[in-house]
Amino acid sequence: MPTMPWTPLAATEPDREYLVMATRFVLSRHRHLPAVVRSTQALWPALTRSSGLLGYSLYLDLPRRALGTLSVWRDGDAVEAFVRSEPHALVVAQTRAWMADSTFVTWTVPGAQLPVDWKQARERLDTATGESTRRRRADGTALRPAAAAPGFGAPL
Repeated sequence: MPTMPWTPLAATEPDREYLVMATRFVLSRHRHLPAVVRSTQALWPALTRSSGLLGYSLYLDLPRRALGTLSVWRDGDAVEAFVRSEPHALVVAQTRAWMADSTFVTWTVPGAQLPVDWKQARERLDTATGESTRRRRADGTALRPAAAAPGFGAPL
């Protein structure tokens, strides 16, 4: 399973809390994978320029038709600003029909515990699977309905 190494973009303060977000997207068919990967590549420059993004990693799991992100943000407002921006909203609209499932989880960690690893993120994603298209806290409770964030976790 190809995983892009953690890419730090900004310094963190050890005692400050940061928002971690992990995503998993499962495609309905393998044949959609090249188009989805091409579409998401358009997000990379915008992602790295996002105000409030501190670092990220990406993965691709070909046998399971899955791809995902692991990112650390200054706060929820920074995530929401990126989610609502172009090209993110456009890529969501272009690829939504090809998704069989999407899972989003968020939790907070102090800067001293960064970067987080994919093992921890996958455990949280696995726990949340079946409750897809909802943003979740570490304790499993919903942050807010998906409808509150257009283009982010919207029902497929």
